[in-house]
This record gives sequence, structure tokens and C-alpha cells, in this order.
Amino acid sequence: MKQITLIVLTVFLFFSCSDNFDLEKPDAKKFVKQLKNGTYNEFALAENGEKLWTLFPKFSMKDIPILLSLADDTTIINPFKHFPTNPISSIPPFRIDEKGNGEGIMLAEYLLWSVETIINNGDYPSLTPLLRQGKEPQLSVGLTGKDVLAVREKYLNWWNDYGKNGNISVSPLSGTGYWWR
Repeated sequence: MKQITLIVLTVFLFFSCSDNFDLEKPDAKKFVKQLKNGTYNEFALAENGEKLWTLFPKFSMKDIPILLSLADDTTIINPFKHFPTNPISSIPPFRIDEKGNGEGIMLAEYLLWSVETIINNGDYPSLTPLLRQGKEPQLSVGLTGKDVLAVREKYLNWWNDYGKNGNISVSPLSGTGYWWR
């Protein structure tokens, strides 16, 4: 009897600790956790099972406050192949982390891009999840963490003034000089 109980508990523990992700009913906190630890693994697959590109979850307006609350982390995360980007873009993120782990993306900036994707009804706002200010022509010049957090404040203000009331006709970046590359 003890062996059966142990087996049942082991199986239950195994399935309850599953890191599976439901693209149709996504959990925003789990999404961010998987992005941070590099385990987000939802891909479009070719007929032979080969991974083509990472799929963006079907978030809705109700997920925006959670994503905005988590968009206060300016850590560079990588590998970037584990977070959804615009599949028609061949441009990888141009941020290099301080630890020398290669190209990555600033988490806060990426989550703001995710919010913008939700506002656009699942259409990506740009080829890459990189913010620019003014008419900055250089591809490799990005906003600082402090700048991204200032943009986050604009999104929070937009949410309180418009978004939570369902008014998405006004863009969070309208009149700010910031734009998605």
C-alpha cells in the first residue's frame, strides 16, 4: 500500500510541476517566468516537426495589467530564440548582456512590446521588440533601462486613462517621440 501511495504521489508531483504552457489561455506570470529562465518553448512546427519560430500567446486586454506590473525588470534575457518575435523579421535583438552571454532582449522592453501586440489584436507592432526615441538611425543604439522604465510609466498612464476602459484608439506612445523599431 505504501508503494502505491508513493507512486501516486510521484506521478501527481510530476504532472503538477509540468512547465507546459497553454497558448490559448496563457498565464502571463508563467510566460514571464519561462522567458526569464529560457524555458518558453512554444514553436510553430514544420511538417517534419522542425521548429520554425516561437509562437506568441493569445493574450487579451485582461493580461495587460499583469504584463505592465512585471515590466519593471531591465535584465537582459537570452537566448533570444526562446521568446516570440515577429516571424517575418530576420533581425535579432541587438542587446548584449553584461555577462557576455550574447544577444538578448531587455525583459521590460519586451513586455511593453507584448502589451503593444495585445493592443494591436495580436499583430506585432514592429519587426523587433526594440524601442527607439526620435529619429535614431543607428540600429545598435537602444534605450537605456532608465528610459525603458520611463516608457513603462507612459504605458501605465495609458492603461489607467484609456486601456482599462477598453479605449485602444489612443496609442500609449502617442506624442511621446518613442516608437517601435
